[in-house]
Amino acid sequence: MAGLKRRLNQLTSQKSELSKIRRKGESEYKKVKSLSRKYSSSLKSTEKRIENFKQSADEINDILSQKIAQMESVQRLKTAAQERLNLELQNKEQIESEIDFADNSDEKQGLEYRLNSILSTIDEIKNEIKQRASMEKKFSQAVAEIEKKKNSVTKTIKKNVESKPELAKLAKTAQEKLSSASKKFESAKKRELSVSTRLSKIKSSIPKAKPKKKATKPKTRKVKAKPKTRKVKALNSLVYPFSIFILSPF
Repeated sequence: MAGLKRRLNQLTSQKSELSKIRRKGESEYKKVKSLSRKYSSSLKSTEKRIENFKQSADEINDILSQKIAQMESVQRLKTAAQERLNLELQNKEQIESEIDFADNSDEKQGLEYRLNSILSTIDEIKNEIKQRASMEKKFSQAVAEIEKKKNSVTKTIKKNVESKPELAKLAKTAQEKLSSASKKFESAKKRELSVSTRLSKIKSSIPKAKPKKKATKPKTRKVKAKPKTRKVKALNSLVYPFSIFILSPF
């Protein structure tokens, strides 16, 4: 009996210590688990951002290529118009020179007619060049804005790609720590459960002390009071004849 009690105290103390270890292991496990989730989530978010930004970069490149092609087309049309303008300006100078040396009025009138036609063409070409230049400016600004956006996306991709290896390393380390903490926590739970089971068996082996009965006082019999009717009747039997004797005449 004394050995069982001693063993009970030992296991109770051991269970208390194991409970502390288990609680500490559980706290560490939850802490490492939270950290592991954080790094894992950051890594996945980084990978997702890289994928999304690469997709955006591809779309930006397509738009940029389209705008550059439109701008180059406008530039070619403007250059062609400028070449036509130069040619018409040369024709104008030549006609003006011929007018100065015209032999008669008919020839001069014909040359002036050609000159007016050339001047009209020159005005048209100048307007065309002006429109082309305006379109070229708009496309150039659009290209500059798109290239600016492209550079920003490229920098973001580079930044995320550079941070990925470090995040992957942190996530891996956190996962390893989580695995170790999980094993320690599970081991502590098993040890605590084992001691609790043994403790329960020992407790059930120790006979429980019977509760002491309370001392009870012996019951005293109550003596019932005798009825007073007989005394009253006896008294009445004595008083009644005496009263008759007094009241009767002699």
